[in-house]
Amino acid sequence: MTPRRLSDRLSFGGRVPWGVGLVLILTLVLSLVVAFGDRHAGSLFGLTALIPEAVWRGQVWRLVTWPFVEPSPFGLIFGCLFLYWFGGELGREWGSRRFLGVFAGIVLAAALVTCLVARIDADVLDRRYIGGWATGAALAVAWGLWFPDRVIRIWFVIPVRGYILAWFTVGLTVVLAIYLGWEHVLPVLAAEGAMLAWLYRGAVSSRWARVRRAAAASREVRQREVVKRDRAKKRAASVAYLRLVESRDDAAPDLPPEVDARLDELLRGRPKGDRSKDD
Repeated sequence: MTPRRLSDRLSFGGRVPWGVGLVLILTLVLSLVVAFGDRHAGSLFGLTALIPEAVWRGQVWRLVTWPFVEPSPFGLIFGCLFLYWFGGELGREWGSRRFLGVFAGIVLAAALVTCLVARIDADVLDRRYIGGWATGAALAVAWGLWFPDRVIRIWFVIPVRGYILAWFTVGLTVVLAIYLGWEHVLPVLAAEGAMLAWLYRGAVSSRWARVRRAAAASREVRQREVVKRDRAKKRAASVAYLRLVESRDDAAPDLPPEVDARLDELLRGRPKGDRSKDD
């Protein structure tokens, strides 16, 4: 299968970018396989979840498997919807490669922060984290800040602007951490924090890039103005020189009458006296 045909299949006929389609397929397939295997072969949910204590014992695959396995049917439905809604828009804006890079970075950052915090907080060390809540929340934050003036309807009823949705998501996670304890939502907090750091790092770099482009454009305008002034000066100097030459170019003096008559005779071919006799 050619890469072109593969990307077309992953994009579901162009409905989503192929990078988003790849994450959707991984989430759907892994969730169903793990759910089926958990019922018939053993605790596969426990094997794919992010458990900091198990990661520190060398089970490093947990750093990447945990967000692709939804432990409930409703979690799978809403996780796929979040990927389709928010991920689809971001994927079209960023491109599939960039989307996959950001998504992978958020997954790893959230997992590593959780495991590092577990070294100092025993309540986090043996806790199990699984599902796409963290990545879905991070995508919602990214969508809201990337499209701050777009409107989305919560529960298909309440209209909310993207900017408000982003900070409401962050605020709700913080409130849950305060009331329930951060060990319950630590990967979500870490994922949202990593996304905010990436977005604002990108915003700062983009701002500096715009400043540099504006400075370069200003220098180019100044250079064009200098060249234009130089040409105008040279043109004015040329005109002044031509006028000076013209003012010093004296007109030819009138010829004496006898010389003028003689020239007239020569030009006509016979003396002036002969012409008078004929007359």
